[in-house]
Amino acid sequence: MKHTLSRYALTVVIICAIMVAGCSAGSTGQTMVLAPVLVGLNIRQAETKAAEAGVQVQVTSSENSDVMPIDFVLRQDPQPQTMVQKGRIINVVTSSGPVTLTLDNFVGGTFETAQTFITANNLVLGDLIEKVDPSPVGTVLAQDPPANSEISRGSTVTLTISKGTLAIMPDLVGLSLTEARKQVAALGLSVSKVIVSAQVTQPAQLVLVQEPAAGDAIEKGGWIELTVSKVP
Repeated sequence: MKHTLSRYALTVVIICAIMVAGCSAGSTGQTMVLAPVLVGLNIRQAETKAAEAGVQVQVTSSENSDVMPIDFVLRQDPQPQTMVQKGRIINVVTSSGPVTLTLDNFVGGTFETAQTFITANNLVLGDLIEKVDPSPVGTVLAQDPPANSEISRGSTVTLTISKGTLAIMPDLVGLSLTEARKQVAALGLSVSKVIVSAQVTQPAQLVLVQEPAAGDAIEKGGWIELTVSKVP
């Protein structure tokens, strides 16, 4: 009798084990799903795709990103295409947009200073507009965006800089080199180069050719070239 009961008990245990294993296998097959790829989607798209896959989405944090727009998924946990239980929460980190910075005030400073800031902060130097102005050459006269603007890295900054004041070249042809130098100096300019021509002219060292030509505008510090006759 005891032997019969023992065999009966063993049979029941085996049957239950088989049933549990079967139920467990069946249950696992029904409740396990692939985690969808949510990275690169905005949060609304991610929620829709997650619902279709039978899971949920939960935003755990946000981070600055220079590549993903605001509210787009940067990372997810569990990883995409891993098996998860149906109904599981997928934790995601979303983008809070690019890193922003406050633009310095360049107006009144030098172009070199502005350029250093632009390069150091991963900005882009846009069109460089030169304007005649009494300020020293290279002084920043205007900027766009204006000072104290909150801008994203990679943004373009346009500068207007001074090209100094301009002088109008006098007619120097026919003057002696000495007189030509005096007239140029009176305009705050100087002769940068003198070319001696093979042409013999009386008196010697008369200006034969000038560059820039008479009537042309020239910047302070600009290049002035005179061709003069040689000494006979």
